[in-house]
Amino acid sequence: MRKSAPRFTEEEWQRLLPLLQNIHIDRQQAAYRRLVMGTTFVEAGAPFGYSAQDVNFIVKSVLRWWEKLNSLPDKPKPPPGWVTLEVMVPRNHVDDVRRVVEALYPLPHAPAPRARKSAAPPVAQKSTRSPAKTTSGRR
Repeated sequence: MRKSAPRFTEEEWQRLLPLLQNIHIDRQQAAYRRLVMGTTFVEAGAPFGYSAQDVNFIVKSVLRWWEKLNSLPDKPKPPPGWVTLEVMVPRNHVDDVRRVVEALYPLPHAPAPRARKSAAPPVAQKSTRSPAKTTSGRR
């Protein structure tokens, strides 16, 4: 039988896997067999009872997730002379690490915005409410 060339490497599949948690494990495995191992649609679905059409549908779904993963914006580039450094720390130490980094390498602050010169002083608006009506003493 003719095999299809795999579309994903094992590393790419592992990167995609967290996005596939809502897809049943059998469907994930059928997609894996097709996209990573390169089996045919029929061979990929046979162990799970899926038809070639089912596997095609599953693969298209996985490929949509792959597109979403790869369409995420890239991280911003650091300023000249800076290097990006990623650090994994326990959640309760994040603020401590930020304080240390800010103390060692303070970021330059943006200049305060200058006040605009106004051509004329602001004009107070007149009230559009009508004066309160007085009532006579009758009930």
